[in-house]
Formats: sequence, C-alpha cells, structure tokens
Amino acid sequence: MKNLKKLVFISTILSLGFTNLNAHNFWVNSFESFSHKPGHIIVGLAWGHSMPMDDILNSPNGKVIVEEFKITSPNGEVINLDIPSSEPQEAIKKANNFDVFSADMGLQKIALKENSQKGVYKIEAKSKPTFYTQYIDTKGNTRLKLTTLDKLNDIQKILMSVKFEAFAKSYLTIDKWEEQKATNKGLEIIPKTDLSNVKVGDLVEFEVLFEGKPLNVSASSIDFITASSNSFGQNDGFSLMSYIENGKAQFRVQSVGQWRVSCSHKDSVSKDGVLKDLFGKVEYVFNASTITFNVKE
Repeated sequence: MKNLKKLVFISTILSLGFTNLNAHNFWVNSFESFSHKPGHIIVGLAWGHSMPMDDILNSPNGKVIVEEFKITSPNGEVINLDIPSSEPQEAIKKANNFDVFSADMGLQKIALKENSQKGVYKIEAKSKPTFYTQYIDTKGNTRLKLTTLDKLNDIQKILMSVKFEAFAKSYLTIDKWEEQKATNKGLEIIPKTDLSNVKVGDLVEFEVLFEGKPLNVSASSIDFITASSNSFGQNDGFSLMSYIENGKAQFRVQSVGQWRVSCSHKDSVSKDGVLKDLFGKVEYVFNASTITFNVKE
C-alpha cells in the first residue's frame, strides 16, 4: 500500500515536470525524404501521447527539460543538435475559445551529401535528471522539494524520494543496417532487428537493459515493453505489450506507419547495488525509454 500511494502521488506532479509510467512519453521524430538525392531527414522531439506530435515540450500542463539532443554518424562522429527551450511557456495570443502557444519541437533538417558515409546514424535525446523528495518536516508539514535527501536538513519522515530520466532514440540507415551496441547507461532499448526495412507482419526484437544489465520479469519488477502506432491502437487507446525475459522482448508489426516502442523501469537504490552512487540521495530511480521507427508496406 505504501508503494501504491507513492506511485499515485507521482502521477499527480506532471506540472512539476515529471513523467509517470502511464502519462507523457518523450520520443524522437525522424522523417526521411529521398525525393531529391542525396536526401535529407527532418528530426525533432515529441512529448505527450499521440504520434507524431502531441504537446509542446514546455507545456504549462507539464514539461520535460531536454539535456541532450544529438546525432552520431556510423564512424562515431557526434554532432550536438539545438535543444528546445524549457522556459515556462505562456500564451502569445488569447481568444474567447482558445489560447495560442509558440511551439519549439527542436525541428532540424539534416541534409545528406553525395559522399555521406554508409551505415546507421543514431539520433538520440535525454532529459535532464530530475529529483523529487516528498517528506514531512520537523514541524509536521508535508513538503515537496526538487532536490536530493542529502541537501535537506529538516526531514522528520521521508514519503518519497526519486530520480527521473527519460531517453529517446531513432535511426537513419544509409544503404546497410548495422548492429547497435549498448552504452550500459540508464534504460536502453536496443533493436536486434533491422529497423530500416520493417514490413507489416514482421517480428521485431529488442534487448532491454538497465545500467547494462538485462531486465526480466520477476516478483520485484514486472518489466515489459509496449508498442503502438499512429495507424494501430493509438486512436483507440491501446497498445501491444511484451514481457521482457532475460533482457529480450518482441512483437509482430500490425500496420504501416510510425511505431513507438516504450519501456519504464523502477529500481531501488542500495548501498552496494548498481545505483550505489545515489545512496543517501534518493530511494528509487525511475527511467523511461523510447525507440521510434517507420514501417513500410
């Protein structure tokens, strides 16, 4: 019951910039165009529920602070992309029936060259690590602070203490798909299938790791991935689901269009565990991760 109350509380603080397991997603949009050779892609960031775009990243209803947005070439060259502002957004125009907000989704054009290297270009983004501590202070007041336990000196009782991060990836393949390797950082969804040539009916497989270790269905953590598309499930409010067993999960593609694979994972912080660097700062870590790709006919 105690853990349930914590999760319920987490779901109510979107306005402070937190993403809960059943609410906003954070993902990379990547749209390819080869109408004119050598071609280009438009990349951007998305936040909310519905693909390809839902809400603005700095929405008054709940924002995400982007810390990293980059593209990595097959040879390992990294180019940092422009990061959208996370400053609180106010309406630039108001009418009787609606308000108008500026929307910076980080949209950028990546123009290929005639001699562009063949292989897989990885586009990825990461949110700024955010800390939440809810506690009862020495005067009996319930408080919520966006900081860690070690920076507070008036705690009588800890109600919740978490660190949150969101990760998002997409890919551009020129000529030939290449196997993707783990970074062993945070929550990773690693494709084990060639995402550049997925067709309806194909089985798509993923490896899911947390800090380099395979996730698994267990009594303490029922880990799974979900998959949905702007052409399947999304408009009716459902998605495909696959439990993660020994770090592996899979699903069979149901339709043409953009697909998003998502995973969320909670892990406890202990003195000798994989998250030992956070011991004394937070009790739990929440991570969310997404991969987007396009399915052809």
